[in-house]
Amino acid sequence: METRGDGIGRVTAMAALLSNATRARLVAELVAGPRIVGDLVEAVGQAQATVSKQLGILRDGGLLCCRTDGRCREYGLTDAAATAAALAALQRLGGLAVETPRPAVG
Repeated sequence: METRGDGIGRVTAMAALLSNATRARLVAELVAGPRIVGDLVEAVGQAQATVSKQLGILRDGGLLCCRTDGRCREYGLTDAAATAAALAALQRLGGLAVETPRPAVG
């Protein structure tokens, strides 16, 4: 059973992950479904190295999973419902558009 303290810890951890504008944009893009790195680079308008670094932080934080096919990496959300709820809060605060979540890659 989750205690109140555990829930607060999870909320603050997700808030920390989404506190970076590039990471928040990446997650907003991934709510629509899994994407390859090249598509995400184009969508957020950042350098490939920047996007890859931020994707790694999100993956290490447990928000993303990654599927590799040769040299191609496809990222998706691990918990679309929780992430959509966090993004909905961001939407209320800052006008971020959020789509209906789809399942993660696997």
